[in-house]
Amino acid sequence: MKKSHLPFLMMALFLLSGCEILEFNDTDPVGIVEGVRPIYAATETWDNIVSSEPRPIEFLGKIYYKDPFIYVNERNAGIHVIDNSDPEAPIPVRFIEVPGCEDIAIKGNILYADNITDLVSIDISNLESIAVTSRVKDLYAEGQREYPDGYSGYFECVDKTQGIVIGWEKVTLNNPTCFR
Repeated sequence: MKKSHLPFLMMALFLLSGCEILEFNDTDPVGIVEGVRPIYAATETWDNIVSSEPRPIEFLGKIYYKDPFIYVNERNAGIHVIDNSDPEAPIPVRFIEVPGCEDIAIKGNILYADNITDLVSIDISNLESIAVTSRVKDLYAEGQREYPDGYSGYFECVDKTQGIVIGWEKVTLNNPTCFR
């Protein structure tokens, strides 16, 4: 192998090696830092999916268009439904609460969404009264939520006794014990 390829190979191996979660203890205080902490849903209520009044979009996710509606994923919270009959004056119609939702797809009148560890099918033919038509339990690993996906920095470690992690929020942390 030529020496000129060695730095490229070393960098590729470094990038492919991934990241690990480092846990500190009280003897290694980091002070007050910006980071993220988990948002929990109670174990007994995270699979409750309902249609509610529209609300402002905070964390934009995937956008899906199905004439005349635009479905906007609110990362980890649900789906905004917007009537786009008049593109110059879109009207928020409903918000479908789906805790932990990060991705959506639609076929016919069925909306497919992830709900923490499950995949749910939701009949959206009547947006005022949606209905979960099926649920594939434990399709997604819960372990993927033990740390903030795609985040590098300090964070509050997950405490599974508080419920299931449905998202992360930016906060100021005092001596956090986890870093990724």
